[in-house]
Amino acid sequence: MVIIASIFVFCIAAVFRLLDNSAGLLISNGISVSPFYLKDTEIKEQMDQIKDRQLRKKLKRTLIFQKLHKIFLVLAILTFIAGIVYEFYNPSLIKLL
Repeated sequence: MVIIASIFVFCIAAVFRLLDNSAGLLISNGISVSPFYLKDTEIKEQMDQIKDRQLRKKLKRTLIFQKLHKIFLVLAILTFIAGIVYEFYNPSLIKLL
C-alpha cells in the first residue's frame, strides 16, 4: 500500500511540474529562452529585469510550483524506498500473487 502511495505522490509532483510554465510566460512576453525547463536562478535573473508587476507575480508563482515539484518528487522517492523496505519486513504484495 505504501508503494501505491508513492505513485500517488509522484503524480502530484508531475502536476506541479506541468503547472510550471515559466518558459511559456517569458516567451509570450517577448523574452527569448533556450531551455524549456528554466532553473530557479534563471527565473530570478529575469525577474530582476522585468518591470511588469503581473508578469513578476506569475514568475513567482512558477518558482513556488518548481519548489513544490522538487519537494513532492523527493517525497515520492522516499515513500517508494520506505514501501520497498516495508515489503521486505511485512510482505503483503507477495500474498496477493
